[in-house]
Amino acid sequence: MGTCTSKITEIRFVIEEELTECYIAVEAAGDCPIGVQGWHHKTYGASRSCQSILDEIGQGESYLLWPLDAPE
Repeated sequence: MGTCTSKITEIRFVIEEELTECYIAVEAAGDCPIGVQGWHHKTYGASRSCQSILDEIGQGESYLLWPLDAPE
């Protein structure tokens, strides 16, 4: 069996009037499946703060399952 490791290299937030977008850059190493490395993206409602999104990620939100989409 292969070994796959990943690490977050950057997090960006785009805050707009009606939504908050979160972009997470992930660097993969080892025998990772396609789709692990790159920018992962998720859109939240404007009522969500950046801190609450980071707390959710820290508590196990699987950002690796978010779609790949790079920020502009």
